Amino acid sequence: MKNIAPRVAAVTLALVTAASTALATPTPSAAGAQDTVVEGLHDVGGHRLFLTCSGSGSPTVVYMHGAVWDADTVPHANALAIRDLLDEDHHVCLYDRRNVGLSETVDAVQQPKDALRDLERLLGAAGVEPPYVLLGASFGGLLSYLYANEHPDQVAGMVLLDSMFPDELQFDRYFPRLDRYQSFHRSDMCCEVERISHWKAMKKAARHIGREPRIPVTYLASAQEPWGGLGIPEYDDNIIAALEGYVGRFAPGELRWVDAPHFMEPFVPDEIAAAVRDVADRARR
Repeated sequence: MKNIAPRVAAVTLALVTAASTALATPTPSAAGAQDTVVEGLHDVGGHRLFLTCSGSGSPTVVYMHGAVWDADTVPHANALAIRDLLDEDHHVCLYDRRNVGLSETVDAVQQPKDALRDLERLLGAAGVEPPYVLLGASFGGLLSYLYANEHPDQVAGMVLLDSMFPDELQFDRYFPRLDRYQSFHRSDMCCEVERISHWKAMKKAARHIGREPRIPVTYLASAQEPWGGLGIPEYDDNIIAALEGYVGRFAPGELRWVDAPHFMEPFVPDEIAAAVRDVADRARR
């Protein structure tokens, strides 16, 4: 279970270099929507989200950052090095969810459906057309899974970075009550920066188990912070098999272990970029 440690690690590992990024008017290039430089805020229905895109090529790569626990974090900056490796032959888009980074704050609880609707409206407002390869990190990987299941006509593939996955919810009951996803439900919505319940997102995702779209998916798992080893036999003995089963439901699904921590974007951008290229190539076949 990786719902506890990332709360601390995210603060120290997140990059904030994008804080100085100028909020410019989106500037289309001559080649059209899929060869477009975007840098700015876009209205998604009463609030604006920050989006930056560069490069050209289809499918477009969309980075979905992990959970943010520190208001000073600019989460899309975690993937700048990955974008720079890809944008010579791919259209790459990074954004910040509501309440974090360079996006605007909404004074309300965020439901999982809000996060998904925000992304759909953001891509539409910026003229970023499908198909997409979603690059989802940690909690962003769970949202990627939800988006792919609810918009199978838009998503051509996914690369998941040590992400949460719905099958792990079956083990929640074996944990002490205070360590369960559900135990953070209220505090996530009332007191954390994003104001979104991870437990609600997991419950929503669990409805799609066994009905995943037939798309290529590569899951990069952290070898430095591996799943299991928490001293709870029901979890430790079964979580890797559950992860393998999850990845195996995609077509094709590939699980790779990488020598990196849970928040791996700043540490292995080359490996991540290579995985994205591989999934994009498979999606085009």
